[in-house]
Amino acid sequence: MDVFAHINNVVYATYMEMARTSLLEAHGFKAVTDEIGHMVVRNEIDYVWQLDYRPEPVDMEIWIESLANSSYVIGYELRDSDHVYMRAKTKMVCMDMRTNRPTRIPADLREQLEIMMKDPFS
Repeated sequence: MDVFAHINNVVYATYMEMARTSLLEAHGFKAVTDEIGHMVVRNEIDYVWQLDYRPEPVDMEIWIESLANSSYVIGYELRDSDHVYMRAKTKMVCMDMRTNRPTRIPADLREQLEIMMKDPFS
C-alpha cells in the first residue's frame, strides 16, 4: 500500500512473479535448474482500475498466450467480480545456464505450456 491507500504500481510485478512461479511449479518445473532457466525479458502492464487496499482477495488469472522456439508469453488478468485491475504480459526466454544463452524450449515444457494456452476466442 502506498500513501494514497491503494496498491502501488510496482507491487503488480511481484504479483505476476508469484503467479508465474506457482504456475510453473504446479506443472513440475522450477524457474532455474542446473541446465535451464526461465528469464523475464519483458513485462507489459496495463493498469485498468485502481486497486484500493482491502482485506478481501482478488483473483489472478494466468495463461500462456504464445510460444516460439526459445520464448513464451504469459498473460495475466487481476480482477474481482466488480473490476479488472490489471492486464499484463511477460515474455520469458529459456536460457542454457551453462552458456548463458537462449535455448529451445524443452519438449516436456513445451507440451505443458501448450496445455496452458488460452483460446483467444473463448
